[in-house]
Amino acid sequence: MKSIRPSTISGAVDAPPSKSAMLRSLAAALLAEGTSEIFYPTFCGDALAGLRIIEALGAKIERQNDHLIIHGGFDPQSETLDCGESGLCLRMFAPIAALSGRSITLTGAGSLQRRPLDFLGEPLRRLGVAISGNAVRLPLTVHGPLHGGEVEVDGSISSQLLSGLLFALPRCAHPSKLTVRELKSAPYIRMTLQTLAQAGVHIEAEDDLSAFAIPCGQNYQAQKFIIEGDWSAAAFWLVAGAIGGAVAIGRLDLKSWQADREILTALREAGAQVSVESDFIEVRQSLLRAFSFDATDCPDLVPPLAVLAAHCRGESVLYGVKRLRYKESDRAAALSESFSRQGIECRVDNDRMIIKGGRMVGGAWPTFHDHRLAMAGAVASLTAEAPIIIDDENCVAKSYPDFFRDLNQLTGGEQ
Repeated sequence: MKSIRPSTISGAVDAPPSKSAMLRSLAAALLAEGTSEIFYPTFCGDALAGLRIIEALGAKIERQNDHLIIHGGFDPQSETLDCGESGLCLRMFAPIAALSGRSITLTGAGSLQRRPLDFLGEPLRRLGVAISGNAVRLPLTVHGPLHGGEVEVDGSISSQLLSGLLFALPRCAHPSKLTVRELKSAPYIRMTLQTLAQAGVHIEAEDDLSAFAIPCGQNYQAQKFIIEGDWSAAAFWLVAGAIGGAVAIGRLDLKSWQADREILTALREAGAQVSVESDFIEVRQSLLRAFSFDATDCPDLVPPLAVLAAHCRGESVLYGVKRLRYKESDRAAALSESFSRQGIECRVDNDRMIIKGGRMVGGAWPTFHDHRLAMAGAVASLTAEAPIIIDDENCVAKSYPDFFRDLNQLTGGEQ
C-alpha cells in the first residue's frame, strides 16, 4: 500500500524500454542461428518471463553491463514454459513452441490464469498442432510440429497470436497463407513485421494486414537490436505534465509502430501544450477541454487518457473499451469503480467510456493488481484534494519497475 500526496511535476526522464519491442527481439534472437545483441533491454516482469522462455527453448543468454548477448538456436530444453503474467508471451510463444515435435506446456500466474484462450486453439489445430488442456484457461499443452498451411485468425480480441504465427510459420516445412478477421491493434503487427524484416525474414502482407503469404523454410539472421522507448509507459508522464506541471520525456521515437504514440493526438485535442523536439517531447499544464478518442488500436492508453479526461471541462468519450475486459483486470469496470471512489463521474456504455471532469477527493484507489491502474492512480494523485492510497504499488513491476523512482524524481521528493 502506498500513499501518494498531491504534487507539482517538473523535470525530465527517459521513457523506459518497450516491453513489446523487447519480447519481439527475444523471439527473433531465439530463432536465429548465431549471436544477437540487445541494447537498452528492459527487465520488467514480462521481459523476465520472455527471457525464461527463450532459455527454455534453447537460447543461451549473457548479461553484459549495458546489453544482452543472445546465442540463438531453437532447441527446447524444457517441457514447461512459464509465461508469468504476460499475455504477449503466452500468445506469441505458443506457436513458436509448437515448432517442436514434443509436448510443451505453457503456464502462467495471476490474471493470466483467467484470461481466455479459446481463440488460440483452433488456428493452431488447423496448422497441425495437437492441443491438450481445456483450451479455455491455462495450463495449455501444445504438441507440434506446426506444419504451415492456410488458416483464418480472429484478431478481434488480440493481435498477439497473429504475431506469434508470423514468427513461427517462416520456419515451417510448407508455405502458409493467413487471413485475419477483425484485426485490432494493427500497429503492433507492423512492429512484428519490422522485427522480422530486420532478421531477414520475408512475409508478403496486404496493405490493410487482412492477409499474409509466408514462404517456408526461412532462416533468421542474428542481429543487433536496439530497444526503443515505451510509449505506453511514457503516456502516463505526458498526461502528468498536462494536468500537474511540466515534463520532458526522452527516448521516444515519433516514427515508432507502437500504437500508443497516439497519446500526442489526444493531448493536443484536449488542449495540452505539446512541444516536440529532436530528442525529447515536452508537455505543459494548461486549461483542458473535453475530447473524444478511439482507443480500439491502443487500449493501453485508456488508463492515462481516463486520468486526462477527469481533468477536462465537460464530458470526454473514449471509444473501443470493450477490449479492456481481457486485460490484467476488467479495466473498464475497474477504472469506473476507482474514479467513482474519487468523486469523478465515469460510466461505461457498451464500447464507450464517458468521463465528466472534476476534482479528485483522494483516498482509496483500488488497482485490482493491474500495473496500468496503479500508474493511473499515481498520476491522478498529483491534483487530488488529499493523498491517494494505492493498494498494490508493486504490480507496476510487470511493465515499469522504476515507475515510482521516476515519480520521485519528477516530483522532487519521496512519494
